Amino acid sequence: MRITCKNPDCPREGKPFVPKRAGAQFCSGRCRTAAYRKRQAPPPVTLWLGKEPSFSTAPSRAFNYDGTPALSRGKLAERLLEIAERDDAGKPKTGRRYYYLALSHGYIKPDMSDTAEAKRSRDSACDRITIVLGILRKVGRLGWDMVLDLTRELDEWQTYRSPREARAALRRRYQEDRWLGQPYYPILIVEKDTLEPVCKPMARRWQMPFASSRVAEMLRHRFAKTKQLAVIYFISDLDPSGLDLQRAWEEALANFNVRVAYFVRIGLMRVQVDALDNERLRQGIEVKPSDSRAESYIAHFGERCWETDVLPASVIEQAIDDHIRSWLDAKLWARRDAEIERARALL
Repeated sequence: MRITCKNPDCPREGKPFVPKRAGAQFCSGRCRTAAYRKRQAPPPVTLWLGKEPSFSTAPSRAFNYDGTPALSRGKLAERLLEIAERDDAGKPKTGRRYYYLALSHGYIKPDMSDTAEAKRSRDSACDRITIVLGILRKVGRLGWDMVLDLTRELDEWQTYRSPREARAALRRRYQEDRWLGQPYYPILIVEKDTLEPVCKPMARRWQMPFASSRVAEMLRHRFAKTKQLAVIYFISDLDPSGLDLQRAWEEALANFNVRVAYFVRIGLMRVQVDALDNERLRQGIEVKPSDSRAESYIAHFGERCWETDVLPASVIEQAIDDHIRSWLDAKLWARRDAEIERARALL
């Protein structure tokens, strides 16, 4: 049987050949290597073909809340490039994350009080970060994938060049339930979607469900199948609404008759705020007196509140790791890992 080489750049120019072994896809080892390298090559860079934007390098006429001159867009752009490369181990970040990192480094200094004017100051600073990030991407100084957009999704169909490639992809994705036999089953719940880029890799590493929405039905099905109780790790803002959200979650799970082993608040907590190495982030934002839950909150935490975005990813990761390892059966985990690797090798 004669077949055609799967390498689109084959020097035979599509002429059929007789394979030396069953299932061969390429006419030679050179073509197989060339096709592999092409598959592994990074995707082409996204280019902006419209009118090229530019930064103003003139001194800014705007002033920070503390009266110091604000950085020009050109200088702010340089600082944001440093953040992109240095902070969070150089991983992609949301625009909101860039805003909080710029705030922590003192590159922007909006009003952090609880007034309408202060909110406009913070919104303006956040918009300024967004605009500068957009320009950096358009002029090619910052990769488009370095700014995460959680609001837009594109559905693409998975395709393969050959059955061999499909089997290789399946081997990489193949998993089994690693938590079978363990005393508990963890799940991570966060208050808002902006934490997804920070927390989802941690959830993937521990193979635990990750959600910012309802999970009662999933937990009930899990218990019916394995008799495992859940350990719920929860993250929310340290403010009246964030603490009330935790109360609402615990109450809702009880009302749905979902039994859990522990409900653990991983963040944000006052001890984590006090440990921040940036005083501006430790200052937080004034609590809104108009909030009906403010009086109770102020009695416990004072008149300032904080958003979870101020918390470094490493702090969340360490808190989750420490708590899971406190009850995990490590020997059973390693044994399950070996069983899954043996099963994966059969594919």
